[in-house]
Amino acid sequence: MNGVLCLFVFEAVRRPRVVSVAIPLRRVTILGLLLSAPALLMHHQVESIQKHLALPGWAWVALGAFAVFLISRLHEGAVAVVDRFFNRPLDQLERTLSQAMRKAQEPADIDRLLADEPYRALKLSSAAAFRRQGSSLVRKDDGKGWEGCATRKLDLEQPMLAPLTTGQPFGLEERNDDGVKFPAGLKRPILAVPAADPVRCFALSLYGPHAVGTDLDSNERTMLSRLAHLAAAMYAELEAVELRKRITLLERKLKAPSQRVR
Repeated sequence: MNGVLCLFVFEAVRRPRVVSVAIPLRRVTILGLLLSAPALLMHHQVESIQKHLALPGWAWVALGAFAVFLISRLHEGAVAVVDRFFNRPLDQLERTLSQAMRKAQEPADIDRLLADEPYRALKLSSAAAFRRQGSSLVRKDDGKGWEGCATRKLDLEQPMLAPLTTGQPFGLEERNDDGVKFPAGLKRPILAVPAADPVRCFALSLYGPHAVGTDLDSNERTMLSRLAHLAAAMYAELEAVELRKRITLLERKLKAPSQRVR
């Protein structure tokens, strides 16, 4: 009990945002609990075997190294199984949002799938999508957790957005806001995920931590990154469809006078 209470205090000190010190049962915790009983039994068995086998010291070292190898392989296999089990809801969320994104008819639909849906499903404190217009990123909708925030435009030349060129998610430091007024407190975004291809950045999604104060874990960040890459392809596709419509309309207008002359 004392150890658990100390762990709670450690979590409160470690986290930059403290809303709750509850610790979710992650795969490492569960694996530790599952493997503790077999490890204890193995330890007792080794003690009894040592009494009956007169082996030299180097032999016990070799057996110990072999046992460590087997345990490591068991750990890797158990991590893979538990990881697949606990990531099922996250994988399902990615499939659902990907399917909806492929059916999007307007860029605003993609904005909503990048911000509103992850905000609801991942229980985040804030989420907003900024879509590119010229040399700026503009927030069309209010965004979740951004109500009343004056910032609706981000300049692509701001030093804070320099990592955009990599096309990969990057963290937002609290001390480097470049004068941008982000939502205050727990709602302040901590993760930026660009929807970009190798040539152009179409949008930027900003996510806050979970509503309980915890950061987004690596699986959630990876899922949001994959979703953003699909969003970039869909932004480009909708833009191409709009351009094709305009070209068709202009061609019809150009053909109309020539038909009248005839």
